Amino acid sequence: MNDWRFKRSLIAASVFCVLSGSAAQAQQAAPGDVEALKKMMQEVLKQNEELRKRVRDLENAVGKQPAAAPKEAVGEAPRDPSQSVAVEPPPGPLKTAREKIQLGGALEVEAGTRKDFDRLRSSDFALTTAEFDFEADVVDWAKAELSLQWDSANDKITVNEGLITIAKPTVLPVYLKTGRGVVPFGVSTGTTVAARFEESLTITGPLTIEVFEAKEDYVLLGFRKFGFNAGAYVYNGTTDNRKRGKHLEHYGATVGYEMKTDLLSFDVGVDWIDSVFDTDGLTAAFAELQTRPKRAYTPGISVHGRLGMAGFSLIAEYDGAMNRVHFTRSRRDVSTMPEAWQVELGYMTKLFGLRPYGAFNYSATAGLQGGFPQRRLLGTVGSWLSDNIRLALEYANEQDYPKIQGGTGRDSDAWILRLTYEW
Repeated sequence: MNDWRFKRSLIAASVFCVLSGSAAQAQQAAPGDVEALKKMMQEVLKQNEELRKRVRDLENAVGKQPAAAPKEAVGEAPRDPSQSVAVEPPPGPLKTAREKIQLGGALEVEAGTRKDFDRLRSSDFALTTAEFDFEADVVDWAKAELSLQWDSANDKITVNEGLITIAKPTVLPVYLKTGRGVVPFGVSTGTTVAARFEESLTITGPLTIEVFEAKEDYVLLGFRKFGFNAGAYVYNGTTDNRKRGKHLEHYGATVGYEMKTDLLSFDVGVDWIDSVFDTDGLTAAFAELQTRPKRAYTPGISVHGRLGMAGFSLIAEYDGAMNRVHFTRSRRDVSTMPEAWQVELGYMTKLFGLRPYGAFNYSATAGLQGGFPQRRLLGTVGSWLSDNIRLALEYANEQDYPKIQGGTGRDSDAWILRLTYEW
């Protein structure tokens, strides 16, 4: 509106200058030059009419724009609607919230061929991932994260992650995190596509994650300062629920250190959990151990380290139970102490506007009674085609447990081609 008033003033000034100049010329004209004076006045009138037409065109253009609703101060009488006063409203909470809500998501399509432990070959082409992510930090001391994902097995949308983090690092190095997500035990691939790629360059996850990752409803109180981080959390879990009912009795702890510079990134961590059979993989593989009394819970420990430098990345991890467990399965006494470890070496570079990468991962397990492969080898090559699209090809080979330990004694392999689009 200020620009329009300026333009209108400029036009009026132009009219005044033209008329003033013409009058001055008329005073200097000789009395006999009547015809010349008439011609001059006609030109002035013509120019004046053109300026009026331009003013009308500008008024029509401004009239077509939606006028902002006038704001009324508290206690003031409503303004007359006939008054053409347009004042932009001040930014309110809704506008601020919209600006601080980030939306994202991902689609993943895979084509692959496989040979399983039973020597059965298969091939497939399918949409494997469809997720939608929200992140809101409307206030500077709290953040909310929500991830919705399509469950391909049941063809429905489920809540993959929902977390609230309350923190003000500039004031206090303590934070509170609560909701549903992966508890800090071992190197996790995370729940979203972006998080999974940050943790590992391979398409398939290592056996450490498949066995020991635990997604729970939990509350964590943590500390983060000068690269050091520590936290303690509580969750319900599934162990003993079928025998005594639900109780909020499980807990865990984590401590670590990380350092990031332009040339180097490095972090190490140690995690502990009071009931290792509450992890997602062990809950499914050892149903017999879900009703043990509280005094018989088996704690677990995880140690990991990650290093990134000059495009190279290295991940090493060990997860395992701290005690040996004895139970009965199919009228047979079983003694087990679940363990898993992994090593991954990767490299990423920039070439002709692309970001190609490659990775090799070796992971293995022990004491899992054929519930998971005994060994997994992964070789992956791929590239970011743009900031949002990447293409990767992977070969996977697995070795099963011997028959005496509940496996088949055979191996399997697979080729997977995956296209990922993130936003």
